Amino acid sequence: MATSLLSGCLDNGSKADPPANFSATPGDGRVILTWTPNFSVSYWVFTATDPSLSAFNWSSLANAHAYINAGTPFYMCGLMTSTAGPNSTPYYFAANGRSNGGPGGASSPTVSATPYNAIDKAIAAGGWTASPVLSIANLYGVGYASLSTCSNGPTSAAGNFAAVGAGGAIITSVDGKTWSVPTSVPPGLPDLYAVTGNAVYLNNPAAPGLLWIAVGAGGASVYSYDGISWVAGGASNATSNSLRSITHSGSAFIAVGDYGTIVSTSDGINWVLQTSGTSVNLLGVTHGNFYTAVGENGTILTSSTGAAGTWVAQPTGTPPPPPLTSQTLRQVASYGNITVAVGDNDTIVTSIDNGRNWTLQQPNLPGAPNLVGVAVEFQVAAPGTAIDQVIGAVPYTQFVAVDSSGNAYTSVNGVNWFGPFSTGISCTSCMNALVSSGFGYVAAGNAGATAYAF
Repeated sequence: MATSLLSGCLDNGSKADPPANFSATPGDGRVILTWTPNFSVSYWVFTATDPSLSAFNWSSLANAHAYINAGTPFYMCGLMTSTAGPNSTPYYFAANGRSNGGPGGASSPTVSATPYNAIDKAIAAGGWTASPVLSIANLYGVGYASLSTCSNGPTSAAGNFAAVGAGGAIITSVDGKTWSVPTSVPPGLPDLYAVTGNAVYLNNPAAPGLLWIAVGAGGASVYSYDGISWVAGGASNATSNSLRSITHSGSAFIAVGDYGTIVSTSDGINWVLQTSGTSVNLLGVTHGNFYTAVGENGTILTSSTGAAGTWVAQPTGTPPPPPLTSQTLRQVASYGNITVAVGDNDTIVTSIDNGRNWTLQQPNLPGAPNLVGVAVEFQVAAPGTAIDQVIGAVPYTQFVAVDSSGNAYTSVNGVNWFGPFSTGISCTSCMNALVSSGFGYVAAGNAGATAYAF
């Protein structure tokens, strides 16, 4: 690969100076490289886990990679992480420039950064960070829309956040830390309970094909193509029942709500009522390898397609067995073959085999908290990480749950949980929602409270 990359480009053009102000900033399982660009120059980025790295010796070093025609900011994701200690893995970066396909010029200074796990960092710092309150409205749902992917894979690199709540409140953020109010929102909206977004054309900032959809009381819905201007949607044409949660798989959005309601849309305007097979109130829905909806009385429904008539109550059997729990399940998250649902009174149910079998956990969290949100992101295990005996593999997920009192809990397998850890928001019953961006977490609650761990 080194030969093919470095040859074939030596007969035309000329060398150029390396990027100015080349720097590396660590993040949650990722590193962000920035520099001052010269748009007439093509930059190549080189990386390895060896401090001797330069633009000319990279190919012989451990964990070496080269990226051509790199732009700033440059995101490398899915990197090995750990808490501070001997297993932390520093990554080293160098770059050079060329004009018109010429040979590479001088190497930049080598810079380094050690990616971390956001939850570990937040715990070590004594908690998450609470954001300044923008709106005093109670926030019931928070969502994320990825706009760009990482330079070395499909993981989300950057995107936007939105939170919704009482009286049709909507706030948005480009970083999950500071928030703003959209310029145009339909008047007279009822309470909004959930929001999510999807960009069809990732890595196209000029035309991402972004669609946000929020749902709420009485089948209310709104949608937006930019997070700035919101328009009343058409979910109420399919149902008058309140919609409590929404997820998407690509351009397919599915919302669930009261009396077993499940509706779907691809544009936020035209909605189709699904057949769920239950009349129980559904409070959470997610999509991983399959769709999962959860709700009152321990209800769990799964579907491979999310289409009408394909929803199956869990656990399955002949005759159908009783639910694993009678407690209310409030939210669910899935990554790979692991799906985790959380709910009232310290309730957690888990499937580690793509929904075929489910287990009621006994996490024994202090005070038997009501868990109101759960989210998950991918992480790469640090060297020497042992095989987790629950899942039979080295763990590659980080599940986080929050309770109604503003505490966070963490697990790598959905079974063994640790906490509580403060989110920086302390209350008796105020936290309502949690979302993962793939590189950190944002929580939202009453009186406009939001907190983040990046």
